[in-house]
Amino acid sequence: MNYHELFRKLESQLCAIENQQSLRQTIGLLIQSLLTEFADEFAFTGARLYVLDEDEQAYRLEAKFGEGTPAPIGFLIPWTYPPIQKVRRQGILYMDTDSQGMDPAIEAQLGVRRFAAITVGQGNPYLVAFTIHPEREESEDDMLFALSSIRHSINLKLAQERLQGVIQQSREIQLSLLPEGELIFEGFQIAGKTQPAELVGGDVYDFIRLGPNIVGVSIGDATGHGLPAALQARDVIIGLRMGISEDQKMIKVFEKLNRVIHGSRLTSRYVSLFYGELEPEGHFIYCNAGHNPPFYYRAKKGRFYPMSDGGMVLGPTSDAAYRRGFFKIDPGDAVIMYTDGITEAMNAAGEEFGEERVKAFVVENLDRLDAKGMVAGLIEAVNAYSGVPPVDDQTAVFIRRLR
Repeated sequence: MNYHELFRKLESQLCAIENQQSLRQTIGLLIQSLLTEFADEFAFTGARLYVLDEDEQAYRLEAKFGEGTPAPIGFLIPWTYPPIQKVRRQGILYMDTDSQGMDPAIEAQLGVRRFAAITVGQGNPYLVAFTIHPEREESEDDMLFALSSIRHSINLKLAQERLQGVIQQSREIQLSLLPEGELIFEGFQIAGKTQPAELVGGDVYDFIRLGPNIVGVSIGDATGHGLPAALQARDVIIGLRMGISEDQKMIKVFEKLNRVIHGSRLTSRYVSLFYGELEPEGHFIYCNAGHNPPFYYRAKKGRFYPMSDGGMVLGPTSDAAYRRGFFKIDPGDAVIMYTDGITEAMNAAGEEFGEERVKAFVVENLDRLDAKGMVAGLIEAVNAYSGVPPVDDQTAVFIRRLR
């Protein structure tokens, strides 16, 4: 048996089966694929999928594939049956009618003279039995090795699907925390957009209504990306919302968030956070905890001003101090906020997109795009510049005061 070819073929078939509606359906497709693609290697002529029925203390026939299984769907095999006990104990089994423990009456109902079986899934809830052509004799060692490989590959696939399910739920939770669409605030256009590098990411942004005349706008970035960063960023946004909603002063909220993150078990991680409060007259008070400085664009002067007042990133030390900054946003002016996935995106030559290209994009499109178009257009421009899928999360928030 060519073991290298076996592994390659198994991997190819498993990768071709994705996005199934249920675990049982996935296993069914895997069985059908094995019967089709591995007929020559193993002489499989049919297969049966059993599901553990704890109430009946038996395995129940759930589906039949290929040829030669007269037993009806729902047929029960007691889990005290010696071959069942053996395959549950070892995970793999190769037997024929002459093997010790075989019951000719049971196997006759299944139409089987020689079969191989594996258990799959956490806790062995599924049992897959393959009927082998009666005239085909295989080396028992070769067959057991092949069965072990098949079982291992299927279990990896099932484990991956369970993990993807958890991550998908995490994505739904993360998306539920993000604002829906644009923020309606009279006299202003405000919008944000995020594009995670993976299914979930460590970038977040938020809009918080603090009353009819004040809105809070934030953007943050947890180190790394993927699920750990997403969980850290989620905690920061929830903590910020809770602190601000309790009428705590901005600086006190940042200091408390910093202590909480510092005291967490993720001591190697930190979060950059920018938060500002906007009033109808254009007064914008903010605090920047180590985040890429957003830029305030004063249209009349055609100049950008970094919004860097604040302090260090949240987490590394417990006693970090923070301060507030202030700008007056006049009609026609704008604020662009972003994460480092925007500026650090590289092209094929290894050149970063950089702050200057962000500024140039704002100037070029200020009178052409609304806030929603600005954030979407900036991320599209970054992706076009790099020419490859993002390796880091990308988020942008744009505020413009209408003329």
